Amino acid sequence: MVDLEVSTTEAVADWIETSLLASASGHFGRDKLDDLASVEIGASRAKVAMALDTMARRSSVLGDSYPFAASDIAVLRKKSRHAAEYTSLLYLTPGSVARQTVRSTDTAVMAELLEVISEVALANFWGHGGQALSFGYPSRHGRPEAFDQAVIWLAEKIGLEAGRGYRPPRRKDGGVDVVAWRQFADRRPGFPVALAQCTIQAETFTKTSDIDLRLWASWLAMDSDPLSLLVVPGTIRSAGPEWRQLTTVVMVIDRIRVMDLLGRGTGEGIDTGWSAETTAALRPVLRSAEL
Repeated sequence: MVDLEVSTTEAVADWIETSLLASASGHFGRDKLDDLASVEIGASRAKVAMALDTMARRSSVLGDSYPFAASDIAVLRKKSRHAAEYTSLLYLTPGSVARQTVRSTDTAVMAELLEVISEVALANFWGHGGQALSFGYPSRHGRPEAFDQAVIWLAEKIGLEAGRGYRPPRRKDGGVDVVAWRQFADRRPGFPVALAQCTIQAETFTKTSDIDLRLWASWLAMDSDPLSLLVVPGTIRSAGPEWRQLTTVVMVIDRIRVMDLLGRGTGEGIDTGWSAETTAALRPVLRSAEL
């Protein structure tokens, strides 16, 4: 067993979810949960109660897409359509139990996984007929390595013309990991586009300036200004200062909103074996595996 740093209410809720995933039974009565929280993370009964309220709010927003149930009596894991995606986002969260222990160094793999999940979710951002495309390199979609050629490739995919602004060939992605858009049936210019930065970093505010919309307006001939999005795998308390600070400069797509978007789609979920492997690796680390 290892020492875990779990302090905020959101983090305690994440710890409960992780413990349920690692548990053999997938079910804890309240007394057993309180004992486990006291021993493993030093959380009081009152702190656990606040975390259960947080889980209840997540459930009220996500409904059947939330893979847990929580009450004052017990908590349990349950089947849900996008359980693997939720589990991956939970583990990808900065400071998560997984990243404190068994996934402390897999940053490249984790960043790519968040990008994959974000691409599927953001395809639903504009509703029926919406599309999304990963712009990072190396690309699963055949994106050219050189940035100047990659922008031309992206413009063709979206249905735009490339702008006349200088595109440094050695630039990687211009701060954009995923692009989401929705063409109209007439295929004319003037349709909504969103540029998303996906990050697994703990410090999120510095990432809000990665996408320079003025530069992108010179790289892509867009008649309408694009939206700037920041996708993060964690949850952010809506009444907290971090949420207010971030949303003044960018639209935040946190774990709850990613799951909301995934739930709007009609396709199958993402095959994320990574989440199952991580759960298996966590079992020798967490006390809940014995319960």
